[in-house]
Amino acid sequence: MSKYNKFLIVSNSAKPSNVALLANSIDISTDTKNRAELFHMDVDDTAMVAYSMAGKQLSHNHVANEVHLIAQRFPIFIFDAARGSCDPQQALDLGVRGIIYCDEQLDKLLTAFKVLSEGQLYYPRWLLSELVNEMLTRRIEQTNSSDSAFPHTALTKQELNIVKLVAQGARNKEVAYQLNISAHTVKTHLSSIFRKTQARNRVELLRWSQQSNIVNYHPDFTVKG
Repeated sequence: MSKYNKFLIVSNSAKPSNVALLANSIDISTDTKNRAELFHMDVDDTAMVAYSMAGKQLSHNHVANEVHLIAQRFPIFIFDAARGSCDPQQALDLGVRGIIYCDEQLDKLLTAFKVLSEGQLYYPRWLLSELVNEMLTRRIEQTNSSDSAFPHTALTKQELNIVKLVAQGARNKEVAYQLNISAHTVKTHLSSIFRKTQARNRVELLRWSQQSNIVNYHPDFTVKG
């Protein structure tokens, strides 16, 4: 995770910024830049842009475009934002690493600077929770989709071995002999296999194994003579 020890402040205000004073107090150096200067300077991996939203709305196209262009060159966070002037989801989509509102208490500002300088995001907890939930849901959907495309991946190695033997016409006792397990264990595995493959009997399981290309599966055991 990248760490930053310099803030490049982009602000239309000529007044000294609390950002500079507070950042300096925790050993983060600051420098004031305008947009043109940002795009002509070499990228500094230790610096991030502090973009003032004073009097601005992120929903305005020219503001959103400017923020997005800066985010393509530098890590960026927004400060002096009025409540309601920035949609957190839009800011995150534009590449903004955090939003600091103009009415934040000093201790919250210091916390925000420390979090951002450590390379972490600074957003409302509800938004981060939603993003994590969305990521987990997408991962589950991708896993389910993968299992649907390759249904045999839902079976264990032992279950695949059993399906292979059953497809070859082996009965429960013969399967048990080949795998060095009891016939009762084979029966238990078959119940699980039928449930996972939605096969009601050995004939349907054979059809499923052919469609899933299990017939070409290499068993994890040596066939006994």
